[in-house]
Amino acid sequence: MTLEELDTPLIVALTIQLVLLLTGIFVLWRIGFSQRGREARRQPSPLTHWQITGWDFGYAVFIVIAAGVAGQLGAQVLVGSINVSEEIQAMILGAGFQVGLLAGAGVAAAAMKQRMIAAGVTEVRPSRRPLNIWLAGLITLLAVLPILTGVNVAWTLALDALGFDTTRQELVFVFAEAESPVAILGLTSLAVIIAPMTEEIIFRAGMFRYLRTRCPDWLAYTLPALIFALLHGNLVAFGPLFVLGVAFAVAYERTGRIAVPIIAHGLFNLNTVVLLLAGVEV
Repeated sequence: MTLEELDTPLIVALTIQLVLLLTGIFVLWRIGFSQRGREARRQPSPLTHWQITGWDFGYAVFIVIAAGVAGQLGAQVLVGSINVSEEIQAMILGAGFQVGLLAGAGVAAAAMKQRMIAAGVTEVRPSRRPLNIWLAGLITLLAVLPILTGVNVAWTLALDALGFDTTRQELVFVFAEAESPVAILGLTSLAVIIAPMTEEIIFRAGMFRYLRTRCPDWLAYTLPALIFALLHGNLVAFGPLFVLGVAFAVAYERTGRIAVPIIAHGLFNLNTVVLLLAGVEV
């Protein structure tokens, strides 16, 4: 494909992506090798031990899963009762499951708080350092982009070499082929706002925070990321999503603010949506 054959949106999207990658390399160097970065890594994490029992955590997991299933079933009933396009159906089904999980997480958090109060356990809240969460979220995204790009290329090449299917996630094709403005807006909101909130609250603020003081660090970082990647149900996305999950856990650990990985996750998904709408295969 020659430069003349590329349309303007595609050129703009690729240019922005190149700028983001180059900026990300610089940010990654500052975090990993600069004096300031080394000093920051030596600071203790602001996250405190989460004082809940294993039974309480299991109870919370049950509530979240049950609410997610209920939301999915409700969305399926709704889709079956109305006549809408496949794009709108995909949006409703995705929203039903994600909103159900998010509602379940809220109910679980309230239930655990009441159980702790009843047991006389005082909740230790993470310390709040002065922090611009939006800037921290952007820095997190920029730092992980170069790593993620390399992992994505290496993972896809490895799968191809081993003869595995490298078909992208179904939602990728839905975005790429979507024509309805309502569907595009709805899917974008789902990907950029609802899904990052749901997934970061469950996997980082929930699972990672529970595990981080109860098992070896490598397991606390990798197990939530592993489940997070597996639940997306696509082999070609597994490697990059696993790395992304670990990176978001590191951001949460170092900042103590779940808003930081939520923002980074939302910006990552927004970047992916922009590339898809511009015609870039991701």
